[in-house]
Amino acid sequence: MEEYEYEAGEAGSAGTEKVSAGSLHKGDLVMMKDHPCKVVSQSTAKTGKHGSAKAMVTGIDIFTANKYEVTFGSGDMVDAPLVKRTEYTLMNIDEDNYVSLLQENGELKEDLKVPEDEWLKDVTERLRELFEAAGDKEVIVTVLPAL
Repeated sequence: MEEYEYEAGEAGSAGTEKVSAGSLHKGDLVMMKDHPCKVVSQSTAKTGKHGSAKAMVTGIDIFTANKYEVTFGSGDMVDAPLVKRTEYTLMNIDEDNYVSLLQENGELKEDLKVPEDEWLKDVTERLRELFEAAGDKEVIVTVLPAL
């Protein structure tokens, strides 16, 4: 009997799942032009003489806040990013803007940097204010990795 060896490969869709474009609603997450976006509006056009029904979707990139508009066929299966929310206790923010986060298992996670993007400046300032004013209270940070 012959033995075969198999290797797993990636199809380029790790971190996503397929959803029907026609079932998207406001607040859902979907990949738009290779960006993970939150749907802010969605409308459908009925079937006409030129083919199938269409779903017009407007979304905001969850990381950059850029706006994207895409038209999908209502029956199309489109990629939706798999986003896992993880909460950590903020322990420190160093001078290089790296944070020390306490994980549930008691270990420190120190590989994340506070956002320095201009559009997130208010979030960064608020995080520093909360950390400095915390005293004996905990500051909980939610991290949203995607893709």
